[in-house]
Amino acid sequence: MTSTFLLSVFRLALRQVFKHKVRSFLTILGILIGVGGVVTIVSLGEGLREVFKGNMANMASGDVMFVMPDAPMEPGRVPEGVKLFKGRDVDAIKESEYVVGVIGGNIRNSALVKHGWRSANLMIYGSPWNYFPIDNLEIDYGRLYTRGEEMGRAMVCVVGADIKTELYDEQESIIGSFLTVEGARYRVVGVLKSKSAMDGGGQFNKSIHIPMETAAARLFGNDDIYWMAIKIHDSTKLQQAREDVEARLRASRRIKSGKDDDFKLTTPDDWAEFANGFVNSLIMVFGVIALIALVVGGIGVMNIMLVSVQERTREIGLRKALGATSGIIAVQFLVESVTLTLVGGALGIAIGYAQGGLVSIIMKNALDVSWQPSVPLQWVAIVGLAMLAMGLGFGVYPAWRAGQLDPIVSLRYE
Repeated sequence: MTSTFLLSVFRLALRQVFKHKVRSFLTILGILIGVGGVVTIVSLGEGLREVFKGNMANMASGDVMFVMPDAPMEPGRVPEGVKLFKGRDVDAIKESEYVVGVIGGNIRNSALVKHGWRSANLMIYGSPWNYFPIDNLEIDYGRLYTRGEEMGRAMVCVVGADIKTELYDEQESIIGSFLTVEGARYRVVGVLKSKSAMDGGGQFNKSIHIPMETAAARLFGNDDIYWMAIKIHDSTKLQQAREDVEARLRASRRIKSGKDDDFKLTTPDDWAEFANGFVNSLIMVFGVIALIALVVGGIGVMNIMLVSVQERTREIGLRKALGATSGIIAVQFLVESVTLTLVGGALGIAIGYAQGGLVSIIMKNALDVSWQPSVPLQWVAIVGLAMLAMGLGFGVYPAWRAGQLDPIVSLRYE
């Protein structure tokens, strides 16, 4: 078959599509919904993947490891049986030849905080002076407390961005003011920049950080440590460092041989791997739902093509009487079927990307969560090939049926 023949068949297919505009639109609609759903999910998923990558890059490089108790913990609540870290665990890790330094961070609890006549139940963190860069926290105005203030158990604090609206009048200055926490007064020395919900804004924007030594001695009455950040000399020796730290922690925490660790040691790469797995699972689950919609749309294409064969029976008989072969008739209907699916796929890609952009705008305004939707070119190619396969697959039977019509019987069809 020549390219001229295929072009003429394609033009005829387009004429048939536009001849029955409403019917063609309803047929395309099912495909459009399915493809649009797939593209929306993929675009948001890929955008979310980039956000995770950015957060991991901001949090730490490949020469940093994190250690946490082997159980999920909610702020201010330690599940029964969870063994938090102590100062001796930090000291044990510092002795490792692979380790540059260790930050033991965030003893935390909720407490009633007062300023003037206002009060609120807020999360209080006992944080080391060098903790803030680890969680990508930056000062908006004021300053962070110093190592000297922490060692001297100074009564100072750094507060989240939303504390001013929670406890202060609009015109009131926050730097240099005092907050009362559990009956003790802490001077505010700095205010942190606001963080989005994706970066833990709900947790950090309404938090108060006081020096860790101050918190341990004057507020919480213990030296419990919720996590540790460990910086090593050489990222190429990450595995050796990991094994050495694990051995030292097992000894420090008196874990007997053969017993499981009661802590988890992770790296940013581990988190990135988890994030990728999460996004892939999300795309797969919702992709299956969208695939069902595509199958329904494909059945709609087959149904409308069968109706078209029946409506054009006399036309098929006339064309066969003039010399058209069964193969030519079949190709004509196959091209019409593929045209419907490709048009639906193209519109679905455009609408899906637009929906992804709309969702990102809504989440930005409602939750301060921001990511850019992205549709990789390979997904566009996959959708195009899927639409071609669907048009051929669901169009084969109607095309075969049209090709098998007897010309004499067809000419008599009313």
